[in-house]
Amino acid sequence: MDKLFIYVDGAARGEPGEAGIGVALTDKDGNVIEEVSRLIGRTTTEVAEYRALIEGCRLARTYSPDAAIFFTDDQDLVNQLNGLVETRKPHLRHLIESVKELLNEFPRWRVNYVDRAANPRAPRLVERAFHRRIQSEVTRQRLELRLLARAASLSEEEMQRLIDYAERLGGRD
Repeated sequence: MDKLFIYVDGAARGEPGEAGIGVALTDKDGNVIEEVSRLIGRTTTEVAEYRALIEGCRLARTYSPDAAIFFTDDQDLVNQLNGLVETRKPHLRHLIESVKELLNEFPRWRVNYVDRAANPRAPRLVERAFHRRIQSEVTRQRLELRLLARAASLSEEEMQRLIDYAERLGGRD
């Protein structure tokens, strides 16, 4: 593969807060090759941005492109990786070094700043990860309510059988 374009974004809900990453790999014609949309735990937006770039590097590496061109809307990240500024935050130094090691595995690479409007896919992937978690929570709450409603009409004996079954189902003896 000649060139691979990698669009990355990371975001946290709170600083720190629950965080997610979005990564979109496209070919030179803009065709999506692969996408990542997932939550990464509790961290800051700044760390999430680096984690998205690390994930983008790992994914791109599997395609062995001659050139990997990364796009992010985080100007600080771009400036730090391109050696224009040095971070004063010790917790970011390790991430910067990890990213640089991964980037140097590509014959040619570039990390570019783009306005958020020019990188809509990656932020949407981050939002998709948050949305899926919310959907999952809502589904679970509905199921719990249905279970409670059904359990309310059970006799003591039926309730005990339900508890025994639930414990076996959950792997408890």
